[in-house]
Amino acid sequence: MLFNALYALMVVLFLLYLYGLVFKKQKNYYLSIMIRLLTLGLFALIVFDQHETQFHLALVLLTWVLFESSDNFYNKRLPSSK
Repeated sequence: MLFNALYALMVVLFLLYLYGLVFKKQKNYYLSIMIRLLTLGLFALIVFDQHETQFHLALVLLTWVLFESSDNFYNKRLPSSK
């Protein structure tokens, strides 16, 4: 239950971060920090064997990869737009 609530919060923050990147064309560093902290917390829950399935690990890894790739895409796109 705790894992699902934290994961849902992370997804909502990730979507808000994407909204800021796409429509407002600026980074929100507070959301970025919160997403990274939640990712570390979810990894800690998985490592300490609080959840039995590998599905949770796959979801967290997928969300983390999407977040980092969107962040890197924004960093590459920013200098070319100037």
